[in-house]
Amino acid sequence: MFHRLALPLIFFLFPRVGPPLFRFVRLIWRLNFDKRVPLVLRALVPLAILYFLLPIDLIPDTLGYLGRFDDLIILAMAALLLTKLAPRHVVDEHSGNKPKDDRPQEKDPDKIVEGSSHIVDDE
Repeated sequence: MFHRLALPLIFFLFPRVGPPLFRFVRLIWRLNFDKRVPLVLRALVPLAILYFLLPIDLIPDTLGYLGRFDDLIILAMAALLLTKLAPRHVVDEHSGNKPKDDRPQEKDPDKIVEGSSHIVDDE
């Protein structure tokens, strides 16, 4: 019964959820191997994956849904902490975001004045 509902839902949502999820996984992968990110932050995701694979749990699986999903919650929190606490310029570089330019941009090329300048010393 579940597969009859889940499969159409997965096929419906995958075009929207799939590409951003792949970009996020690629960002996590690149941040884990970038030396500009502190070692403590780079160690979060591998430790969370290790926790996910080991049979030892902080919350036993007998405690209902929270016990079953605690591995996924810890893995998601590790990925979130890595992306939020890593240096912003490194995250922007790996995610493809361009840094904002502080200079004003003129849309009309007729209003742009090109020229050269030199400094005159009054002394």
